[in-house]
Amino acid sequence: MYGADERTRRLEARTVTGDDPDPRASAGPDLGSEEVTLRDLDAGPLVVGTFVGLAGLFFLVEPVVDPVAVGGLEVRMVGLSALSLVVGLNLGAAVFLSRGERLVGLAHGVAGVGFGAFLLGLAVGSGTLLLAGVLVVVGGMLALAAQSRNLV
Repeated sequence: MYGADERTRRLEARTVTGDDPDPRASAGPDLGSEEVTLRDLDAGPLVVGTFVGLAGLFFLVEPVVDPVAVGGLEVRMVGLSALSLVVGLNLGAAVFLSRGERLVGLAHGVAGVGFGAFLLGLAVGSGTLLLAGVLVVVGGMLALAAQSRNLV
């Protein structure tokens, strides 16, 4: 599977060279048609988006849903929201880094590790982990912003 940018580059290359008689035939799945199958969908970003979407859903239902028993603990929906977000971000890092999308993968990884440390600090009551999580997110954000300047 190719990302949208890769499909666009391949389509433009075929259109310019004239290798493809009908450029629309290879532009990727048309999500508006009924011909799209599950194989046409890109599984990596779909799984990442599912976890991030679950995080949003858990966050929205926090005021109206009672805490859930997990093992011997009562876990609030906002806790499940944060956990789902951390899992989604770390999966996003793995997916995008494996595809060679370095900057996007690093952004997901920095956020996943930083928010994970922050969440773990809240769970165990460690101010050091809370501070470490904040420093990872802020430091990573600044480093990635500096790195992104090289792409322009």
